[in-house]
Amino acid sequence: MKNNAFYVLVVSDGHETVNQIQHIFAVERNFVLQFSNSSQEALQIAGRENREIDIILVDTKVSDASSLETVRRLVILLPSVPIIAMTEQSAVAYVQEVLLAGARTFLTKPLNDADVIGAVSQLLQLESIRRSRQAQLDVNTHLPKCEIITVVSPKGGVGTTTLAVNLALAIRERTGKDVVLVDGRGSLGDLATALNLQTDFSISDILEHGDQMDADLVVGVLSMHSSGLRVLPSSQKLEDADRLTPEIFEQVLGILTQYIARRYNDVIIIDAGSIFENQTAVALTKAHKILLVTTPEITSLRRCGQFLRAAEESGFPRQKIQLVVNRDGLPGGLALDDISQSLNMQVALAVPDDPGLVTYSLNRGIPFIISSPKSVASRRLYALAETLFPRKQEVAEGESAKNLFGRLAFKLRGSSA
Repeated sequence: MKNNAFYVLVVSDGHETVNQIQHIFAVERNFVLQFSNSSQEALQIAGRENREIDIILVDTKVSDASSLETVRRLVILLPSVPIIAMTEQSAVAYVQEVLLAGARTFLTKPLNDADVIGAVSQLLQLESIRRSRQAQLDVNTHLPKCEIITVVSPKGGVGTTTLAVNLALAIRERTGKDVVLVDGRGSLGDLATALNLQTDFSISDILEHGDQMDADLVVGVLSMHSSGLRVLPSSQKLEDADRLTPEIFEQVLGILTQYIARRYNDVIIIDAGSIFENQTAVALTKAHKILLVTTPEITSLRRCGQFLRAAEESGFPRQKIQLVVNRDGLPGGLALDDISQSLNMQVALAVPDDPGLVTYSLNRGIPFIISSPKSVASRRLYALAETLFPRKQEVAEGESAKNLFGRLAFKLRGSSA
């Protein structure tokens, strides 16, 4: 479009058709017409770099070539420009051929004002939508890749928050990546407490303005930790657990991954905890990697077994799941080999049992990666961070996480173990 007007190329050697088109567009000020009676001239006009054609009308009467061949050549030269074929009402065979050649639609003669303007306007609108979507796809293609890691356990008290926080710090320190920590609970999460983070805002503020959610709102809610981590804390209002719907949580993650990634984060770590809420399915579906956390206890192992069976029954991609054993070496606890054999998967990370270190860390609000970087637990998390990055493996997302969530909710409901 030039100077806010659509540029229309009309290819016709029929005086009557040319006159009709001039009459139809005479009162349409947002269209600029150029006429050509030959295929060769039309191709020359179309090939000029300084001329942007928005739509082409091709008559059956062309002076130097068949109209069908003219359409074919124009489609090859300008594949994204809509072409309308003008033909006689009885020319059914020609209509079929010209549509196969690449014309978007056709008009029958004698031309009707409303039909012409309607067809042209509709095609221009569709092309505008197509270009807009393509532009968005191109933008997203060049966005920095944002990896999502979800830390989850079907058993409470196994340390998902502690692992999520310390892994985030290990990734940031060893890889230089920016990290956003997201509390996957609807309310009463512990990320802010684990980091001794005084927060002014939380997911509750997003819920209050959900109908106005945009990148500015989500960025404004993120809290900055002294380490450079950005944190999206959960609400401290119990009733917000029901207000955080899967749709809202998915929209928040979409904004983080698509619009904020170029400036704010390379990695999103979701602390999904152990309470399988509605949005937990989203945290599982969107994750590129899932860290399934267990402790060397039979109750925790049984819950993880249920999780994995539900994943298998739902067709959930098991290659996304990595097993983490927390409190390895717990007195009287199960051995790593027994855990691996029972769950039929390798242990990706074993964090040693060090209650003094962890308790001291939590009570002070200083992650042990910061307070004790040379401890065995810190060294293990550093190793995992280096294993996870920079290597990236894209895994197809599907709806199976929703089925997995449904199966787990059913199997775990009412269990107190």
